[in-house]
Amino acid sequence: MMKQHIAALLAVSATIGLAGATPALSETLRIGLSEDTDTLDPTQGRTFGGRQMFAALCDKLFDLDPQGGIVGQLVTDWTVSDDGLEITLKLQPGVVFHDGTPFNAEAVKFNIERALTLEESARKGDIRAIKSVEAVDDQTAKLILSEPFAPLLAQLADRAGMMMSPTAIAAVDTVTFANAPVCSGPYKFKERVVQDHVTVEKFADYWNKDAVFFDEIVYRPMPDSTVRLNNLLAGELDIIEGVATSDLEGLKGNEAVEVVDITGLGHVHIQFNVAGDNPVVANQKLRQAVDAAIDRNVINQVVYGGNFVAGNQPVAPTSPFYSTKHPIAAADPEKAKALLAESGLDAPAFTMVVNNEPAFTRAGQVVQSMLADVGITVTLQPVEGATALSIMESPEFEAALSTWSGRVDPDANAYTYLGCKGSQNFGKYCNEQAEKLLSDASKVSDVAKRAELYSQAADVWMQDLPVIYIYHHKRFFGLDAGLEGFTPVPDGIIRVKGIKGS
Repeated sequence: MMKQHIAALLAVSATIGLAGATPALSETLRIGLSEDTDTLDPTQGRTFGGRQMFAALCDKLFDLDPQGGIVGQLVTDWTVSDDGLEITLKLQPGVVFHDGTPFNAEAVKFNIERALTLEESARKGDIRAIKSVEAVDDQTAKLILSEPFAPLLAQLADRAGMMMSPTAIAAVDTVTFANAPVCSGPYKFKERVVQDHVTVEKFADYWNKDAVFFDEIVYRPMPDSTVRLNNLLAGELDIIEGVATSDLEGLKGNEAVEVVDITGLGHVHIQFNVAGDNPVVANQKLRQAVDAAIDRNVINQVVYGGNFVAGNQPVAPTSPFYSTKHPIAAADPEKAKALLAESGLDAPAFTMVVNNEPAFTRAGQVVQSMLADVGITVTLQPVEGATALSIMESPEFEAALSTWSGRVDPDANAYTYLGCKGSQNFGKYCNEQAEKLLSDASKVSDVAKRAELYSQAADVWMQDLPVIYIYHHKRFFGLDAGLEGFTPVPDGIIRVKGIKGS
């Protein structure tokens, strides 16, 4: 069976010369990304490419350390009330936005309220427990919660916690701001050419300017990992994300390039439009048949050389929140065929969107081959990331092999896709029992109690299977060997502060 699926992958990465090229550094840091951003407004953003760019543009209330722990960024200290319903934030003094507007408690209040009320906001579910925000004084903000919400600080360490200038937002419409954001990060927006580059330039009044060493950063979206690597080797890029696992061995002998890796937080999955008009993907037995037909270990070996981690839940098997009641089952084609017969569907077929990044497309081809073996026809639709999102938001969406970059708190990995109001729940799955269990888990801080609630939720959604989880990332970065100061973080975001030429 493995040989059969390997044969399905005839379009392998082109052979590249890995040993001879010598990258060169300049006053501009050039970063190659696997996808472009959908928007430059963190409140609306849904792409990983956007999160990479926001790391330079938009400081957050909190951040992650290299171990995945939560630390303050624009917050210097915080306290949580005994009942968990109030969180008081002490703010970094002397911070201004890129337009000179002061960052203060009123700005925090404005940004949180905007994330909760803006029609286009993708952050509503992330901070759903916030009832109101009080500006206690200029440097103190208080978050009032409707209920205890354990994931909140982790959410504020990402897009929900990114602060933007209230003055700039009030001056233009939502679309205009999304194309030219005004934040408080180490770099300010300069220009964007869609699908080509985003350029940001050093902000002279940044509060932590001693940690900023490049005058300018250019982000270049390049979905093909081979193209990214060739640009790094040719000296056209200084950092790339997503070095293909097939290129790792060849890079070992190249002293001009350093490869840095870290185990990520995210997952790759197939999401189905369970509430849509297509009776095939809306059929529970069909989705169960898909799950039974997929051999996760074969995908990991064939596409990623065994470097990733097979999975079947929103968190990896190593997580304390993984339900051991539902271990990864071996592929069972005969079970898949039996479930297909129970579905009542005759010659089922559906279209599956996949990211056009080559390794991702290869993973789609392997899944396509496995499903064909049991009588399910899948048409692949390879597109770049932002286009994939627009399709998934449309009525035409049927299924998508997609990725979630992951968060440190399990709520953001689970509720985001399985909750009724989850920001990435494009299939509109909503099971009242699963919703209650996931919501209850978000109110509990005790790890064992939370894990039990997530396990009970898995009892429900793993029967429904609106999302089929397949594997978890390991992230590989390629760097010009002349760079220093880069530290990988489990969320896979490139923190540009501290990076400099040696």
